[in-house]
Amino acid sequence: MTSAPQGWDRLTRSGQGALVLAVDFDGSTRQEATFRDLARLLPDQLDVWHAVPPSADAEQADEYLAWWLESPPRPGEHVSAVLGYCAGGVYAAALADAIELRQEVRPEVVLFNPGAPNTTTLSRDLFGALGSMTALDEGEQQRFRRRAERIVEQHTGGFAALAEEFATVYVDASRVAFERWGIEGEVGDELMGLFRAYARYLSAARRLERRPRWADALSLNSADHVGGFTRRETSFDSSRADLLRSPAVAAAVTAALTVSN
Repeated sequence: MTSAPQGWDRLTRSGQGALVLAVDFDGSTRQEATFRDLARLLPDQLDVWHAVPPSADAEQADEYLAWWLESPPRPGEHVSAVLGYCAGGVYAAALADAIELRQEVRPEVVLFNPGAPNTTTLSRDLFGALGSMTALDEGEQQRFRRRAERIVEQHTGGFAALAEEFATVYVDASRVAFERWGIEGEVGDELMGLFRAYARYLSAARRLERRPRWADALSLNSADHVGGFTRRETSFDSSRADLLRSPAVAAAVTAALTVSN
């Protein structure tokens, strides 16, 4: 099995099937299931690649798209589908536009709980990350949550500035937790840098214009997700946390790709 090129991580073993690209920010400290979970439930005939973000300094959506578009599709092949989770759906639709121009066939686009990132997105992910810092007691976690809430109440700038302030809250909380866990030096810096990179990924997605073909995608949503982003939608009796590990969702993805091909 050959490895995926720079900018991508192969999630499947065979490496011989139809090429499927999946966009989500891996390693953002979220607790939800990921495309790694979904890939285990998909047929072996699919060769699933997961997007790896560019450097943490990337701030513009075009930087992400250019990074991911350097390599695929493989010579003589075409991309069968592009998947996108949450804010990754914005990137997935844009990638499909660019790939369609290259191969003259539009990949099927399947989105999971799609939508533009907002303050709720940031708060949910920050609070989830704080909850996983078991080295902090409940009082300390509450103080960091209240600090984030005050930032939202008092903030007058744009989303990117708000995301950076949230990242600062995460870093400050992490320093306390990592010291108690004995995590020091480069490892701690790398872990703290992940959330800042994630915040910038969200900011760039928010600024990326939603192309007209966005609405043509298929959306597969958890029971608690507010839809309306695409014309084709299916909701599942699944929580957000379990959406990408649901056998029913995997079956819907398989059916969609079978029909499109």
